[in-house]
Amino acid sequence: KHWTAETFAAVGDISANLLHNMNNKVGIIPVRVQAIQDKYRQMLESDTYLTNSLAEIERSAMAAMQIVQENLSHLRPIRMEKIRIASCVTDAIRGVQTPAGIKINMQGLDGLPTVSASGQSLTFVFRNLIENANVAMNGSGTIDSHGLAGPEWVGVSVIDNGPGIAPELQDQIFELNFSGRAGTQPGKLGFGLWWVKTLMTRIGGSVIVESDGLHGATFILRLPRTDAERAT
Repeated sequence: KHWTAETFAAVGDISANLLHNMNNKVGIIPVRVQAIQDKYRQMLESDTYLTNSLAEIERSAMAAMQIVQENLSHLRPIRMEKIRIASCVTDAIRGVQTPAGIKINMQGLDGLPTVSASGQSLTFVFRNLIENANVAMNGSGTIDSHGLAGPEWVGVSVIDNGPGIAPELQDQIFELNFSGRAGTQPGKLGFGLWWVKTLMTRIGGSVIVESDGLHGATFILRLPRTDAERAT
């Protein structure tokens, strides 16, 4: 945990500075586009291609700025709260563009005790796992999410029926320099499952993966129950 905290601090400082500067540069694009639209309004009315292109440039720039803001929030100090896991999973599913051929099931999450965590960070974790599963299953398959409550912990499993993860890679996928497909998804910082493990560690939880390398993968998350609801 100490090593993770030091690594996160170093990466966080670099990333925060990079993203801040990037946001400043990207923020100029919508301003310039709007100036062009105002100055050349009559010309644009007769040129549909140019009008649509400028609108798309502005939309893309605004979306990029939103991504930067979302990612910056994960570099700031985490505020711990009493969280309902089902709400975080639901928000994560809404935030992911899931192909029509993939079905997502939630089982046993609504009745889980509250956990001590950061709702935003936990939603990001589930989004990452769901996106990774979508890529692994190549547009067709099932993602199941199961919940289980213990005396001090709440466990959540995210299970896909993709090709699985080879046993020799199951430790490596959580390393910072692992170059898997997870780091290529839009809207992420590019740290893949290292980012998931780091966030889980920061909120006092853990994540592991189980797979035979042939028949899907199961990511198991554990989070501490809130003190007021711990089993007696």
